[in-house]
Amino acid sequence: MPDARPILIVEDEDLIRDTYARRLEHEGYAVSQAASGREALQSARARPPQLILLDVMLPDLSGLEVLKSLRADRRFLTTPVVLFTNLSQHMDKHQAARLGATDYLVKSEVAPADVVERVRQLLEASPGRRPIASFRLYVDRDQGDAAALASLLGYARDYTCAQCGGRMLLQLDGDFSDPWSRSFRVRLRCSSCHDAATGGGEH
Repeated sequence: MPDARPILIVEDEDLIRDTYARRLEHEGYAVSQAASGREALQSARARPPQLILLDVMLPDLSGLEVLKSLRADRRFLTTPVVLFTNLSQHMDKHQAARLGATDYLVKSEVAPADVVERVRQLLEASPGRRPIASFRLYVDRDQGDAAALASLLGYARDYTCAQCGGRMLLQLDGDFSDPWSRSFRVRLRCSSCHDAATGGGEH
């Protein structure tokens, strides 16, 4: 099928991997398989998939290590990566999110039909795009590089609101629909009265 969308399944248990592969192929996807982390990276780089189903526990590299390596490659910045975990397996979900995991599924709680449906949803949801993200960070003038950051962005070193004396909030707005973009719009806002204390700037 020439227009079949390529998917990579990374799973060291043959039965589970083959079951998902057969079901996805039946739905018209072009499925590649890998039984280890290194094999997964080799396969993905040779034939970049549009979505990756990735087991967290692998015999060589962990799924999180594979995910980190994938996200370091610009070709895979926006490729959906769904992690597979076991019910009894501890996984740091915050770490997975920081590394760029799109979603995670517990093997014992999903059927092949559920996996197919999640794959379909992810591939149909504006493939290759990331949302506009807004980050709000409290700034402590006594900590680390806060003064250098203020100087770099052209703000005063005093992180208090001129109107109420409240604590300032640093707001970073970034558009991640462009995977090559690393720019943010930066504003300082008062955390108490929520009025802009100074104009926005680009960084």
